[in-house]
Amino acid sequence: MKRRRTARPARRASRLLTLLAVLAGALLVPAHAALAAGTTYYVNCSATTNGSGTQASPWNTVGSVNSATFGAGDSILFAAGTTCTGQLTPGGSGASGSPITLGSYGSGAKPVINANGATGPVIHLLNQQYWEIGGLELVNSAASPAYRSGVLAENSSGGILHHIRVHDMYIHNISGWPGGWYATNAGVGVQTDHTTPVSTWDDVVVENNTFDHVDRIAVAVTPDGDGQGTGLTTGTVIRGNTMTYDGADDILVVKNDGALIDGNKAGYGGAKNTCPPSGQYCNGASAGIWMSGSSNTVVQNNEVYCHVNGADGTGYDVDWGNHNTTFQYNYSHQNLGGFMLVMPPFSIANEPTSTVPSDGTVIRYNISENDGSNAGCPTSGTPTHGTGVFHFVGGVPNQSGSSSAVPLIYNNSIYVNKSGLNTPILYSRSGSSISGALSFKNNAVFNYGTGGYFSTTGSSVYSNNLFYGNHPSSEPADAAKVTADPQFRNPGNTNGSSSYTGTNAYQVHPSSTVIRAGAVISSNGGKDAFGNTVSATAAPNIGAYNGTGGNLLSNAGFETGALSPWTQASGTASSVTSSGARTGTYALATAASGSGANQALTGLSPNTTYLLTGWAKVANAGETLAIGVKNFGGTETYTNIATTSYTQAAVLFTTGSSSTSATVYCWKNSGGSGAGYCDDLAVEPLTSATNAITNPGFETGALTPWAQSTGTASSVAASNARTGTYALQTAASASGAIQTVSGLTAGNTYLLAAWAKVATAGEEVAVGVKSFGGTETYLRTSTTSYAQQPIFFTTGATTTSAGVYCYKNAGSAAGYCDDYTLIKLP
Repeated sequence: MKRRRTARPARRASRLLTLLAVLAGALLVPAHAALAAGTTYYVNCSATTNGSGTQASPWNTVGSVNSATFGAGDSILFAAGTTCTGQLTPGGSGASGSPITLGSYGSGAKPVINANGATGPVIHLLNQQYWEIGGLELVNSAASPAYRSGVLAENSSGGILHHIRVHDMYIHNISGWPGGWYATNAGVGVQTDHTTPVSTWDDVVVENNTFDHVDRIAVAVTPDGDGQGTGLTTGTVIRGNTMTYDGADDILVVKNDGALIDGNKAGYGGAKNTCPPSGQYCNGASAGIWMSGSSNTVVQNNEVYCHVNGADGTGYDVDWGNHNTTFQYNYSHQNLGGFMLVMPPFSIANEPTSTVPSDGTVIRYNISENDGSNAGCPTSGTPTHGTGVFHFVGGVPNQSGSSSAVPLIYNNSIYVNKSGLNTPILYSRSGSSISGALSFKNNAVFNYGTGGYFSTTGSSVYSNNLFYGNHPSSEPADAAKVTADPQFRNPGNTNGSSSYTGTNAYQVHPSSTVIRAGAVISSNGGKDAFGNTVSATAAPNIGAYNGTGGNLLSNAGFETGALSPWTQASGTASSVTSSGARTGTYALATAASGSGANQALTGLSPNTTYLLTGWAKVANAGETLAIGVKNFGGTETYTNIATTSYTQAAVLFTTGSSSTSATVYCWKNSGGSGAGYCDDLAVEPLTSATNAITNPGFETGALTPWAQSTGTASSVAASNARTGTYALQTAASASGAIQTVSGLTAGNTYLLAAWAKVATAGEEVAVGVKSFGGTETYLRTSTTSYAQQPIFFTTGATTTSAGVYCYKNAGSAAGYCDDYTLIKLP
């Protein structure tokens, strides 16, 4: 990004800024006068006369401040609720531990300093250090753009300057050049001028400020040009700021080492690209938060949304010449260009760093929601360079000889579910096959759009990802991939009444297949996007969330390697084994017959419905293993599993009127000769257990409101029922029934559970769901006894109905379906 430029003007932007200001008369102030150190000076621009600077006799113009030279420990305080007109250029520097403070006194609104359209910054520090500026409102609005900024701290000293802190400010309506250089068109600009010897900054803090309608950018810590060998600024911290409607970018660091960009929120940026006069720096492309020519940058806990720039337009960007950049715990949504822009090396005149590929890039535990579109935003743009969740400008940057040459993209949660959205997950402007390689692991990709993936000519690694929804032909091969619904709590933040909003929408239910399904990654940062621990040795979840989903069971995946707090059921002892696990390392292994384990749950709520899920398999086909629950104040209920590969079971139970406990179990039934295995059990309370299906067990004796599927007619039969009297009976082939269930909640996860069997072993009958806003999903059974078929699915962003069906595709004998349940997960 940030690469279209013309030749540098004859004077640097900062020097041009000063010249224009002088010509306008804005900086025609008396020479600075020395003052006593450690003194507080007061300014009240509503005072009728100009005083001596005491609280009883305050100054009443910015000119009085500009005439003075301040020292260590001095404070310049403006009266709350007042407005001063002009530009501040106070003199002097503080000292380590004793900065000069520029702030406010009294109660009321922040003091306003209005530059009234003058060219240049509202507050300008030139070769000054140890300043803290806070608690003020700055504005500099004009009909036409020029070099304007809120606070500009500029270093042309030929050395290191220290400690600039700008905090708790309201900086707005700064009419800069949206396409011009950054720090001289910023809400807060900290700039290094090109000098010999080199000039740099150390200890720059910009925190807890509010920016609105700043052109170009809210915060920029940069040289005065594209670098050209400038040294690295250190100790930059940009945190806790709120930014709206920045003309172009939101936050930028160039030529920094160890910058921390943390906890900022930026929206609606990138709408402007007006450039300065011909011959000066011009770049109309923008992104939310980015860096170039920098090392060891950490970007975390930020939210960027609704960026509308058409040239780049992503929420985040790792640009040219960076080393060891980490993006983690960030939230990106509805950004036009996508979530993350990745730049290849390219050539900038006199800037050798630009030709070096960025290496050591880590993108982890982030959430991208409906990026690639401005749908739902108050403003929108038109993309000119395409869109993609991961948006590569060219090939994948891989630095030869680097210990971390390949970008590491892992444990991110990606959601694409807007009507007609075709955002690719991996996109490059260079085409569908690009140079380089990357690592893409443990990412949860929820894709109801039609976008796909590029391929790489290098040896990219794709492992343990979840790919749910549409599966384009370009979807990467991943031997350990998961394709089931991840069961996000409120994906897309579609349900405004949900208690799970923002990033919390991407926590998962305890029955989710992403739990413990990831691959162990070394040096993984130690925690997820929600503060949960991520082990360096145990299998993590897939996606940005590494919690248990609120599972009421302990040691639910037996990953402690021990049985506790499970206990042996009566009969032959079961054990925890390191073979046969579904996820992670361990599973419960029963003996061949009459063997299992229990877990007692306490602290349950009376008269409450709970969902028990779990996975089980048997060593010998046809033998059965049960997942069930008892001692809850109702009739013991369970599901038998007779498959040799892991199959999920779902059991609903409602506690009695005074019951606050239950016993959950895995039990291998008597009469077998091989072991059984259970893994990944979960219990979750439901806010409602209302079955959305009408006539779910066909007990009316009639088909209505079920309808015949196309093909041979099915019927309701008074034989072969699983429970009650009736069941659905299909014909031998091309036969079934469907019910359209309306009144569902858009963007919500549901459980469909039903039972099916066939008359002739080996033939298949399917239970499934379609027309819910996502990809049709079904499970088949080929057994002659009833087997449960649980399916989790999420409705589309605007879809409130689904088609639930039973269908037998082919064969010579009937199939049967019974006891349908469709419930909404909380």
